[in-house]
Amino acid sequence: MTQLLSIQDDKIVIKTLVLESTSGAVKHDGDIAVCGAISVGKDLTVTGTINAGTVKVKNLITESGTIEGVGQWTTNLEEDLNGKGFGWTWGNGTTRLMYRNGGRIWTNGDVDLDASKSFKIDNVAVLSIGELGSQIKKSSLTEVGTLKSLNVTGHVSLGDFIFFNPTVERLGIGTQTPNGSLGIVSNGIEIVVDSISPSQAIFGTYTNHDFSIISDSTPRITVKNNGEVHVGDEQSKSGIMRIFGSLYVDNLVADNRVERTSPLEFKADKDSNIYGKGLIWSGNGANRQFVMRSNPDRLWSSESIDLNQGQQYHINGVAVLSAESLGSSIVHSNLISVGPLQSLTVQGSATFINGIKTSSIESNSVVSNQIQATDTFTINVNNIQTFYSDNNEIEIGNKNNLRKPVKVFGPLSVGINNPDPTLGLAVNGDVSFSDKRFTNGTGAPTTGTFTKSDICWNTTPQEYGYIGWVCVADGTPGTWLPFGAISRQ
Repeated sequence: MTQLLSIQDDKIVIKTLVLESTSGAVKHDGDIAVCGAISVGKDLTVTGTINAGTVKVKNLITESGTIEGVGQWTTNLEEDLNGKGFGWTWGNGTTRLMYRNGGRIWTNGDVDLDASKSFKIDNVAVLSIGELGSQIKKSSLTEVGTLKSLNVTGHVSLGDFIFFNPTVERLGIGTQTPNGSLGIVSNGIEIVVDSISPSQAIFGTYTNHDFSIISDSTPRITVKNNGEVHVGDEQSKSGIMRIFGSLYVDNLVADNRVERTSPLEFKADKDSNIYGKGLIWSGNGANRQFVMRSNPDRLWSSESIDLNQGQQYHINGVAVLSAESLGSSIVHSNLISVGPLQSLTVQGSATFINGIKTSSIESNSVVSNQIQATDTFTINVNNIQTFYSDNNEIEIGNKNNLRKPVKVFGPLSVGINNPDPTLGLAVNGDVSFSDKRFTNGTGAPTTGTFTKSDICWNTTPQEYGYIGWVCVADGTPGTWLPFGAISRQ
């Protein structure tokens, strides 16, 4: 017979026990495995954790209250609330929704609304799947998509390159201070579009630069900074202007006529006569003219008339002058000089009034209205050269006596056809004093070879800019630094 009961130490060991009912308090140490159902008539207190596949209750009451109050955390200190909330865990993943200090609800997962719903603040939609709420007035967006429209009522800055100032209603590209309704600055040149009066609009360069209208990357019409208007290219002579209407000009100057079907006619009217009319060339120095003059009527030229080789001047069909001889009909003249004569026959007396032309003259004094030389011309004083000239150069003074002064009384100009008479010295180009070079430009030189202490003067000085640049290290082009800050006192 199997033993059902035994006593081990101070315990009774029963392998199988069937009870109908018990009463009183029972304390059990160890695990209990129940194969059937357990019915508890009163409270069940579990100090550990209940692990169950399914927990089915009619009413669930937590420390925070009933199920309707789950998540209602109440503490005396905000720090005690930090981390309270909800958590979802699967495998190695966890998503949490919790409270964090500072009145914030934090989650490490996405918050995904239905497409028809939106995020709201105080019941006002601030973000939906298609747009920001109308209450959103400010942002720190650094990028947007393709805008269908853009309406800005204040200042606008795009990439620190395009600026709009609504106060003066001006738009600047490459500048914050445009000098017109639209100002574009590139390479130090400002292009403006503006209206200077109710009846006039302007478009061109605000700075002292040329302005060109181009096609196919080629300037077709150029307005120079001195007011001249050029059509086409000066070198290729490719400019063509067609005017389907009338052209009114005060003065017409043409370099070349491609074709002409009628004579060029100058007519007199009630307000003017024919005198002073003809051909006039201007630009390089004084005007050149070929015009009609009176008393007597004659064609007058301010310049030499040069015929082609082999041609002659005629009077009434008779040749009077060619490249080699006077016509045989010329029997009288007032010639005051002739070339080397192979022979000279004079039937009457001969008087040399203005001297004799020769390859060399030695004299203590020479008085003449004009001295001409073929190859070189030299003036010596006491056998020391003081003046020399040939086809290539002119020397004043003597290189062996650098202390001998050269005095010039009156304005002196170098390389200028029409110098300003109010200037004592005018030079067309760079100058050098004591091996220090002075040049000018809109910026420090980027080409050429320069030495330390050379100076470049600024030709476009502006407020808060610099008077110029100075070379602080030899090189090509050397190292340049600005000097002479320009500012209001």
